[in-house]
Amino acid sequence: MIKRLSHACLGATDLQKTIDFYCNLLGCQVIYEFKNQTGELYGIFMLVKDGTFLEFFKEQEPKPSGGLFRHLCFEVEDINKWADLITEKGYNANVYRSGRDGAWQFWIEDPDGNKIEFHQYDAQSVQYIYSK
Repeated sequence: MIKRLSHACLGATDLQKTIDFYCNLLGCQVIYEFKNQTGELYGIFMLVKDGTFLEFFKEQEPKPSGGLFRHLCFEVEDINKWADLITEKGYNANVYRSGRDGAWQFWIEDPDGNKIEFHQYDAQSVQYIYSK
């Protein structure tokens, strides 16, 4: 059973404006910053409320038609059961632990090529304490 929409991931042409808008205007909280090896901020993960998150990554310019949308993510109770179910339906679902935020995950694409991510959180996941 899907528990809830975990997060939406979008592109942002100006991360600071995005942070200001979502944090200062809407009351979200940045809980993780993605930085490259030189320390440059290229993405953020923010808490909306009660285990709902948004993720933004820097884009040079908006993508044509469809804006800066990247993927949807669904939190599931048992990632391996979901991977088995998805695999039975003909998709390739390889479960692995993310090296960045520590969540268990796998990815597929919908019929239009939109990326769909599935997450399961545990004590090693950045999101875990916020998703209870």
